[in-house]
Amino acid sequence: MKNIRSVLIVHPYGIGDLLFVTPVLRALRLLPTVGTVDLLLGSRTREVVEHNPHVDEIFVLDKDKLRRQTRFENFRELLDLGLKLRARRYDLLLDFSLRPENAFWAFFFLGIPKRAGFAYKRRGIFHNIRYPLPEGYSRQHAADFYAGLAELAGIPVRDRFLEYYFPPREKREIEIKIKDRLAGIGKNFITVSPGGGDSWGREAVFKRWPVKYFAELIGRLQTKLGFKGVCIIGARSEVELCQELKDSLRIPSFMLAGETSLAETAAILEMSSLFIGNDGGLVHLARALEVPLAAFYGPVPPEIYGPYPGSENAIALFKRDLACRPCYHKFRFKNDCPTIACLKTLAPEEAFKQMEPLLQTIARG
Repeated sequence: MKNIRSVLIVHPYGIGDLLFVTPVLRALRLLPTVGTVDLLLGSRTREVVEHNPHVDEIFVLDKDKLRRQTRFENFRELLDLGLKLRARRYDLLLDFSLRPENAFWAFFFLGIPKRAGFAYKRRGIFHNIRYPLPEGYSRQHAADFYAGLAELAGIPVRDRFLEYYFPPREKREIEIKIKDRLAGIGKNFITVSPGGGDSWGREAVFKRWPVKYFAELIGRLQTKLGFKGVCIIGARSEVELCQELKDSLRIPSFMLAGETSLAETAAILEMSSLFIGNDGGLVHLARALEVPLAAFYGPVPPEIYGPYPGSENAIALFKRDLACRPCYHKFRFKNDCPTIACLKTLAPEEAFKQMEPLLQTIARG
């Protein structure tokens, strides 16, 4: 679209999903008419794109904060945000939220003439550029759906790879800090995340491969790869889980869960010989950094939410020939599953066998 000059992107979800937007951000900067690309995010993902050169302004809508405040405080804060956005005079809304209210306010208050979003369960009623989504995300990767919505709005998205940018003036200091903290395991180490992040809340247990399995797999990998130690990372809410893994290991390990910023976590991943974790944002951060990785998938189909783009250096591990998996469909899954067989019956030796092509690639250097 030749008349696109200013774009507002709405994305309230987690780290991985926001990284899926980075090909769209890059594509917008290739359009000669586009001068402004702003983001409206949730409260937990600003760090993901804070230093992305394709982004101008980042606005945050903190729903947790709104729940704590009075109605008057919320009204004043939302009005202030709305006035700031309105003053930016956007030509296009790219709404990745799967919610109707963002396009409603974009139309009636912000005056954005073109509003692109997903038509899922009649939630696209206030969008005038609609990407049909009758089955939710299916048959292709979520990142390709994001790119598809942008292309429907007239933005070609050709180079589809994820990007993360370090704070440009702080990266060296971050690397030195991490090397000092991990001095006991040297340069050859692997990083492990036995959690999966905060995005699923109480239901995160449905994404977690058992800790005892992680410990056994790490032992097998240490014999195969000869790495000197393990760095264990995760969210603050996963500290107890990560400590359980550390206590199960017989090789040098450092537990940094809840202690690092996103940039510090990215530096750890970039220094690692291999990353292993459950389906979650750190998988996609590792992929953006081109770190060799293996990620466990239970209810969620890896062809839709797995490492992107596909690579022999980034593989999804999952229980094969299990009729009930994947059960995640139309953004819901079987959260009353009594067995979580998709993860609990995936034995360490089976996971190790699935990793063999990746290990051969790592061995080749």
